[in-house]
Amino acid sequence: MHFLHPFFLVIFFAIILLFMLEERLSDSAKKYALIFLGIALVIGAGGRDWVGADYPVYRRMYFEGFPFHTTYLDVWNKALFRPNSMEIEWLFVFINKIFFDFQMPFFMITMIMAIGSIWLQFSTFRKYSAAPLLSLLFYFMPIYFFSDCGQMRQGMGTAICVFAIRYIIKKDLKMFLLIMFFALGMHKSTVVFIPAYWIAKLPINGRMWVPILVTSVLLAPFEIYNYFGGFFSAIAPQDVSSAFEGYSNDTYYGNELKSGLSDVINIFWILFILVFDKKAQQKMPYYEYYRNLALFGYCLYYIMRGNAIFATRLPGVYLAYGGYFAIPAILMSVGNELKTAMKLGFITYFALFCFAFSKVNAEKGKFTAGTYHNVFW
Repeated sequence: MHFLHPFFLVIFFAIILLFMLEERLSDSAKKYALIFLGIALVIGAGGRDWVGADYPVYRRMYFEGFPFHTTYLDVWNKALFRPNSMEIEWLFVFINKIFFDFQMPFFMITMIMAIGSIWLQFSTFRKYSAAPLLSLLFYFMPIYFFSDCGQMRQGMGTAICVFAIRYIIKKDLKMFLLIMFFALGMHKSTVVFIPAYWIAKLPINGRMWVPILVTSVLLAPFEIYNYFGGFFSAIAPQDVSSAFEGYSNDTYYGNELKSGLSDVINIFWILFILVFDKKAQQKMPYYEYYRNLALFGYCLYYIMRGNAIFATRLPGVYLAYGGYFAIPAILMSVGNELKTAMKLGFITYFALFCFAFSKVNAEKGKFTAGTYHNVFW
């Protein structure tokens, strides 16, 4: 049996303990708890050394790719959606080139990406989540390991999309689109979040979402996403539509997503949100925004099941709104006895998830005691 490195286990148990005590903590205590945990997570992700699935690729890009094959003019053209030869998003390349030109070690790239992503998400948890430490649990197990300790570009892109909720709530379309411009500069997949500004405000309740979700499940076998290529070409920069076509025609990632435990978990969370929808909507401000985004994510997930890369990457930022905001809002809207039962259920769920992640993914990603290395120790 493989176990997470003690560094991560201590963080996990600290989050669990603080989550249990969350309602007894003052606002300042929760603020400092989030700061402390955020610093620890930044060290874990930013200081990692040859850890995470994409680490070797990013390191090779830094030392062999960007410095010799791209210029700042290429970055500028990429940012303005002009014809260019760059395959990686402009903002990530720009950060890499600056650090390389100043002869910074590679771990400074992982560090700045971790700082940016974690700060964007934690500051949003604190401001908009009804239970920030529950949001942190959903983030830590297992999004943190797959994104900020692995697929850094998508992790940062997702974090920017999470941060963008403030501009949806403020109804500031210009700022929302500006934020999405930077998100797109980190990862192409964030283009799917642009409609979120309008989806969040759809005047429909949980009951009305049921036929929409059922329709999404029924549409799954028809692979209707294969007809989206022209749509993407019309509304998106060429590199976005090209990436879409590449994924849809790929012989490996184009495979169908197999049914399994994840489907059971998804159905459970969908029912959880629907059952407590009315109560949460009555008591929690902006809950309907979070619910709409989360349930739309599940619709995307089922519609795109025929293509594994679409089903796992494109709905992710929408689904994050379920765990980060909708479910914490539900927790804080119910009575004390039910709330206690829910907390115990969440703790059990995340403990089992931690066990499963340790058994299946931890050693592959080099997050175990014998494989994890950090430049700070």
